[in-house]
Order: sequence, then C-alpha cells, then structure tokens
Amino acid sequence: MQVRAEQIRMLYAQGNTIQLLGILTGIIAVSVFWDLADHGILLAWLSVHVIVSMVRLGINVQFARQQPDSVRTMQRWANTYVAGTFASGLIWASLCLLYTAAWPAPYQLTLFVIYMGIISASFSTHTPYFIAYIAFYLPPAGFLTYTLLQQQQEGYTALAILSAIYIVVMYFSALKYHRSVTRLLEVHFENERLADQLSSSNQRLSSLVDTDELTGLYNRRSMFNRLGNEWNRHYRSRTMLSLLYIDLDCFKQYNDTYGHEAGDQCLIRISKLLHNHALRSSDMAARFGGEEFALILPETCQQDAERIAASIISDLTLIHLPHSGSTVTDHVTVSIGIASMIPAEPDNDSELRQTADQMLYQAKHEGRNRFVSAPDTQSTSTPITAA
Repeated sequence: MQVRAEQIRMLYAQGNTIQLLGILTGIIAVSVFWDLADHGILLAWLSVHVIVSMVRLGINVQFARQQPDSVRTMQRWANTYVAGTFASGLIWASLCLLYTAAWPAPYQLTLFVIYMGIISASFSTHTPYFIAYIAFYLPPAGFLTYTLLQQQQEGYTALAILSAIYIVVMYFSALKYHRSVTRLLEVHFENERLADQLSSSNQRLSSLVDTDELTGLYNRRSMFNRLGNEWNRHYRSRTMLSLLYIDLDCFKQYNDTYGHEAGDQCLIRISKLLHNHALRSSDMAARFGGEEFALILPETCQQDAERIAASIISDLTLIHLPHSGSTVTDHVTVSIGIASMIPAEPDNDSELRQTADQMLYQAKHEGRNRFVSAPDTQSTSTPITAA
C-alpha cells in the first residue's frame, strides 16, 4: 500500500508540468496544421484540449492541498488521474481525424513526430503507475496505426507496421520500467521500516543501559553521568545543586522476614515514591545500589532539599509498609543524607557525593528514620517521628 500510494503521489507531483507542456504542444500542433485543416475544427480541438488540461491542473492543485493518505482515498485519486490521462489520450488521438493523404510529406512526418513525442514524454511521468501510461498512450498510438492502415498509397502499410512495433516495444519498456520503480520503492520503504526498527531497538537498548531493570529508575551509570553534567552546569551558572542519598533501614532484615520477592516489591514501592518527588524534568531519581537510592535536585537550595527529604519520610509513614524485623519502628523507613553546594571547581562532583554519603552515614548513626544535611553554615540533624 505504501508503494502504491507513493506511485500515485509521483503522478500528481509531475502533473502540473505535464499539463502545461501538453497545452503548449497543442498550440504548436494547431499552428503547424493551420493551413491544412479547417480552422474551426482546429480551434474546437484546441479548446477542448485546453479545458481538459486546465481541469486536470485544478485536480492536481486539490490533491496537493489535501495530501490524502488513506488507502481508499488514494485509490479514488488514482482513478481520477487515470480517467484524466485517458481523456487527454483520446483528445490527442482525435487529431488523426484531420489527417489526409494529401498532406505534404513534411506535415505527415510532423504529425508522426508529435505522436511519437507525446508517447515518449509520458513514458517517465506515467509509467510509475502503469495503468496511467496505458490509458494515455494507447488511444493516440492505436488511432495513428489505424489511420496509416487506411491509406492506400505505397509505404503506409510498412509505416503502420513500424508504428505497431513501436507500440509493443513501448509497452514492454514501460512495464519493465514500472517494475523497476516498484522494486526501488519497495526497497526504500523496507529500508525505512528497518531503520525504524533499528531506532526502536536502539532506544530500548539505551533504556536498558540507562535504567534499573527492577524499579525503572535511572541506574548508577546514568546517575553519575547526570550528576557530573549538572555539577559542571551549576559551576558555570554559580547556582546551588542538591543531592539526596537515601537508604532503606534494616532492609536485610526485611528480606529475611518477608522473602526476597517481597523485598523486590518493597523496592518498587519506594522507587515510585521517590519518582513522585522528582517533580521537575531536571530532577532525577536513581537506584545506584541494592537498597540505595539518590535524588539529584538541580537549582535546589539546602532548605528545599530538606523539605523534600522530610516529605519522603512523612509519606513512608503514611504508606506504612509493615516491617516487623526493623529495629527502628514497625514499618519501612529510610535514612537520608543531604548535600547542597555551589560548585567551586569543575569536574569535582565526587565532593558532593562524598558529602551526601557522610550525611547518610551520620543519619544512620543517629538512629535512622531521619535526614541529616551538610549545611552551608552549620550541621542539622532532624529526626522524624511517626504521626
């Protein structure tokens, strides 16, 4: 269907040029035969030819404006174009009715050349949609051969045979060209399909490389890359960057109590909660260890980072995932270390990571279920108790 639609588009893409050249050729033909045929008949023929050509020009303009894409609609446009080519072919064929054997030899040759010329010219423009070429070239070629056979003078039979041979040769040449174009279009669309598949595969592969398989959060590699980029960006803009290190409290005991499958489900629940706190497109939630997570918060001061940490711990209290093996409380809790800095030198995001890790260690040392932040001026340790 893609190939057929593209063949139809190729017809209409060249339609305007073909109609204008056809009008010009008609005017030349009338001027050449003006002294040999009835003027009224010539003018009537030219008028019909111009009207049909202008109608077809209008149809081409409508096609370009509508840009149809459905199969049924494209087929209707194809049928319209074929009907138009057949009408034009009949008009050119009717020019033979003016011919008589009394015409001087140069004018007879001119008529023959005009017919061969329009048939050859339509070869490249109509052949991509093969039936359009047949609809156009058979009427004038057939009429010309018939007219030559009706002549009694010597040599016309041979000329008619040559004309018939020409018709057959053009038919098979056009068929071969049509099949060649069709194969090229098939290869083109197949390459596009393969390119799309490759792009989708690359995207899926990139997603697998950048995300954690269990939780769907970004993984350690992605986190380190993003943090390094954000560090350098904040160094240039002289703005504050915050990093939260988050660790589930007593998670080994959770696995021992409820099993590893339940532990995986717990990690997924925590991941969704953290993802919901990465509110901006620039924020990033990541899992970089077994039960270790991180939040990268660009353009976030220490106070806002602490507010987000407090909200995470509070939400966990509300969710109240049971954890009977915890030494902290009866539900799942986390400890959070916060580091907020305006980078003083490029390519030194390890300073931020080390500080967040130290604060996380301190939060665990002070009893867990809390956040500790490395301040600009002084340390703060803020425990969160169940509501």
